[in-house]
Amino acid sequence: MTTTMRAAAIAVILVAALAPVRAQRRAAPPGGAATFAVLVSDPSGSPINDVRVTASGPAERAGRTESGRLVFEGVPAGTYRFRFDKDGYLSFEREVTAHGSTPIDVKVTLTAAPLPPKPAEPVKPPPPPAEHTVDAKPMGLDLASYAGTNAVGRRAPGKASGLSCTTGGAANLIQANDPVKEHTHADSDEFVYVLAGEGNARIGSMDEPMSAGMFLVVPRGMPHMFTVSKKTLVFLSILAGDKCGA
Repeated sequence: MTTTMRAAAIAVILVAALAPVRAQRRAAPPGGAATFAVLVSDPSGSPINDVRVTASGPAERAGRTESGRLVFEGVPAGTYRFRFDKDGYLSFEREVTAHGSTPIDVKVTLTAAPLPPKPAEPVKPPPPPAEHTVDAKPMGLDLASYAGTNAVGRRAPGKASGLSCTTGGAANLIQANDPVKEHTHADSDEFVYVLAGEGNARIGSMDEPMSAGMFLVVPRGMPHMFTVSKKTLVFLSILAGDKCGA
């Protein structure tokens, strides 16, 4: 057999051997391995780097984008659920079906997550009421000399002279020729010190004579009155809790 005849025989044998393989390829189901070409961008179209991408389905794939891109190759045909996660953006999910050998584009736009609400500012306490902002000043006073200089006289029924006013109360010098009618102090206690004259104090149901050096306490809300029996009744009245700055 010549060389030419031998070569022809070998070619025939090879064609016969490859024929079943070609038949198998033609008979293979459509689809096969697929490729996903992922592109992640923001609403302006700019690519987003380092997005974690996971694909779940007939096979599992995971990776991170570089310049917004990522490729999953050799993926079995079927339906996959993609998930996209990145800090500062809302997570997103999407279903994609893998089929054929042509790369399948998976284009996704991620939206920035809304900023957390600002913490509520602490409530500022209200400013103090007017009676708590009295511009009180220290003082010293000779009461006997003051009473003599500011005497009421015998013809006037009485006189009240304000001595001081602080946040916590007020002090007054009272000179009475006529009785001080019954009254109450709803928000203050009254402390009385008699300087001169004579009289009588009725505090609630208690009667107490008044003369120089006498000290009396009248609780707030209690009715009381003072009468005069000899000369002008002069006493210091301190109202603790009086809103004198209002």
